[in-house]
Amino acid sequence: MRIGVLTTSYPRDAGDAAGAFVAGFSRWLAANVGDVDVVCADAARPLFYRGGAPVALARRGRWAEAAAFSARLLIEAKRRARGWDAVVSHWLVPSGAIGDACAGRRRRAAHLAIAHGSDVRLLSALPGGRALVRRLSRRADLVYVADALRVDGAPGRVVPMAIDVAPIGAATTAEARRRARARLGLDGFVVAFVGRLIHDKGADRAIDALPEDATLLVAGDGPERASLVKRGAGKRVRFVGHVSGDDKLALFAAADAMIIPSRLDGAPTVALEALAAGLPMVATRAGGLPELLDDSVALFGDLRAALARLRDDAELRQAMSRACRARAPRHDWSTVAPTLWNRAVSHNPGCLRTIRV
Repeated sequence: MRIGVLTTSYPRDAGDAAGAFVAGFSRWLAANVGDVDVVCADAARPLFYRGGAPVALARRGRWAEAAAFSARLLIEAKRRARGWDAVVSHWLVPSGAIGDACAGRRRRAAHLAIAHGSDVRLLSALPGGRALVRRLSRRADLVYVADALRVDGAPGRVVPMAIDVAPIGAATTAEARRRARARLGLDGFVVAFVGRLIHDKGADRAIDALPEDATLLVAGDGPERASLVKRGAGKRVRFVGHVSGDDKLALFAAADAMIIPSRLDGAPTVALEALAAGLPMVATRAGGLPELLDDSVALFGDLRAALARLRDDAELRQAMSRACRARAPRHDWSTVAPTLWNRAVSHNPGCLRTIRV
């Protein structure tokens, strides 16, 4: 069996977090189902490489570039679709629409269309966007990564994405914590924020919620960085930029808690990574966060009060950390991928190829 995977974001190497969940599912397909062709954005094109097309399309002045990329993706996908038995698309614009065209070319080859958080917000604002989702729900196996993202009239399954749990758990031991904190010069209660520095992700809320005698590590980059640096002046806030690979694992090891203060979100990978790292979370109820987390692993509500509670209660932190690690395996690809694929697994290992356009 040969499967085509269409995506606007995909890692450049093993330490790159861009589209890591796309790579994780693609690796599982190659190991268990058959040959996989991943057709994705060229890493040299920053418009699509890290944030995905929906983020790019939401910005003014990028439509011509987005249209040019979509045309390249369509041409390459249609050229290769003759040999595909199934199509998996990540992000409905443009990948889902192109996957639908490819599946039609193959006389309705199976199409698994995965809608991520930014999809619904973008398509809800575009003329004909909701109609596209409804069309895909009739012609494809439509999967939402969170129940909160469902579009009226477009039924589909809900399957959050997954991560590789074991590497994170192995890199966040007590000894790894000691080394990471020594290398980063940290002591006391440390909170981590990991995400793009944009309004929806709420890094400003994390800064405002930071209690006394606590340090906030802000990992990520984006258009709000300058204003956030100014906002954090005089506080124990450290901006570490975009982190990936071993640097990201060291940040997880060094932290005592993770804050996810999103205004809008889907099913953020960072929540799953925090589970694997045994990091108690303080979070809002945005998007699919309440679906992924419960009170055993996260504190909801007043962010500042929740952080202060974790700072002052080591026993609570330890109990929540144990609950996080116990919960993490249910979000490993070995558990999630068979449900996401939703077909009899052939156990016919194949190869994984990446084609950048």
